[in-house]
Amino acid sequence: MFGHPLHPAIVHFPLGLLLSATIADLVWLVGMTSDTHVAAIMMAAGLAAGLVAMAAGMIDFARLDQAIVPHAMRHMAAVALAWLGYAIALYLRKDSLGASAVPGSASIIFSICSAITLAFGGWLGGRLVYTFGAGVSKATRSAE
Repeated sequence: MFGHPLHPAIVHFPLGLLLSATIADLVWLVGMTSDTHVAAIMMAAGLAAGLVAMAAGMIDFARLDQAIVPHAMRHMAAVALAWLGYAIALYLRKDSLGASAVPGSASIIFSICSAITLAFGGWLGGRLVYTFGAGVSKATRSAE
């Protein structure tokens, strides 16, 4: 947007929502709350925001220097796997969204594993920008 990559600006929303959903699951798991709806709502919102971030990422991907495409592919694979894991976690709790909701252990395991994978994918995305200069104009890099 206006010459700047959009993906790095909006990716914080799905990252924050999805990782917070896992934190909400862990808080429920240790007995600090009985509310399990918070995690499900954040997962749903994070998955929707993730689709927007992925679309922006694909637009930015088209402009990448070919030398860093393999790194971008690893980032994309990790976050896509995490997104799928969260989608499965949300699907597994579809029947437990009633008044006395208790998510199954499989849903919690998918949530935790997806958080770890998402954190790794986020780290790979950070490397794309801060190590390889993805989305940074050559004029800006040479001026430093």
